[in-house]
Amino acid sequence: MIEKAAEFIKGCNEKTVLVYDIDGDSIGSAAIVSKTIERLFGYVPQAFIISHELFAVDKGIFKKINDKKIKNIIIVDIAIDEDPKNILEIAKKSKVLVIDHHQIRNDLNKFDNILYVNPFFWKSEIEPFKYCASKLTYDICSKLTNIEDLAWLAGLGIINDYCGEEWKEFLDKIYAKYPVLKKGSEPYSFDSNFGLINHIITSGYYHSGNRGGKIAYEECLEASSPLDILYAKTSKARLLKVFYEEVQEEINKVVDDWRSYAEIYEDKKLVFLELKTEFAIKSPISTILGIRNPNYTFVIFRRKGNFVNVSLRREDGKIDCGKLAMFATKDLENAGGGGHTPAAGASIMAKDLEKFKENVLIF
Repeated sequence: MIEKAAEFIKGCNEKTVLVYDIDGDSIGSAAIVSKTIERLFGYVPQAFIISHELFAVDKGIFKKINDKKIKNIIIVDIAIDEDPKNILEIAKKSKVLVIDHHQIRNDLNKFDNILYVNPFFWKSEIEPFKYCASKLTYDICSKLTNIEDLAWLAGLGIINDYCGEEWKEFLDKIYAKYPVLKKGSEPYSFDSNFGLINHIITSGYYHSGNRGGKIAYEECLEASSPLDILYAKTSKARLLKVFYEEVQEEINKVVDDWRSYAEIYEDKKLVFLELKTEFAIKSPISTILGIRNPNYTFVIFRRKGNFVNVSLRREDGKIDCGKLAMFATKDLENAGGGGHTPAAGASIMAKDLEKFKENVLIF
């Protein structure tokens, strides 16, 4: 499959569009693909960002792509197979490559014009969901040209997806080139300078939505090395650093005070927590609280207009958050959810919040 994906990209000499998600893994993946295509063919593909929070309901991006005469579509780190109807429509006009590592819900390879590359399709010493999209993308693009200088973008996704232990050898090569990135008490996780870079990148979306996510992606394209971001050497990196500091202040407030307003079911080891914050910080909050309380299921949500965006987390593996997200959103109007066992996301209509919570309770 990796070879087939490389062949797909080898054919992207014209009119290619990238679709990516908001976090470090997806942004790193998109930057690797974009820079590879630029080196091969001399152009930067048009890129669209879409939050996984709204993926099931945001049809605007699909219409925008479908209205264009696009030869190739590359989608990275998005579980598009959970609700494939939009991409099946696009595949009537364009060739589609999906690079992902979420649990497979529908095998898109059975449809015309779609190549779906996912480590769940083959056996590996690495657990499939730990073979993050940016590392998979790096392995694919490495077959086309020398991109060793882009290894840090794959490392960004490895840190973001909390799978540094599985990819120590790969990260050590990055640290040999940039020793300062290893500084911290957990060099293969978030408590490191590499982890700080990931936080700076992901703060783009948390602070300013898709606009911030786009700035983060553009900075990854423009940066000559990860040190440009770490030391805020560019105008975009300086802006992202401001975003990070403001977001981090808000995260610290929530983490310190969450028990005072959470809905806690001790018998089920379940926590509902509504965030009423300026920033979209559900994901980092769920990660922090999940790691600190591994035997609790955290369902953290934030209202946005007529919708509620949800992050789910359970670190000890006793609850499959991906399956929980799918179960809790099943049969709800304009809703969708899914993800990995320890972490997942969902989007529902605000009017269905109580029904969603009831579904979570009976799962």
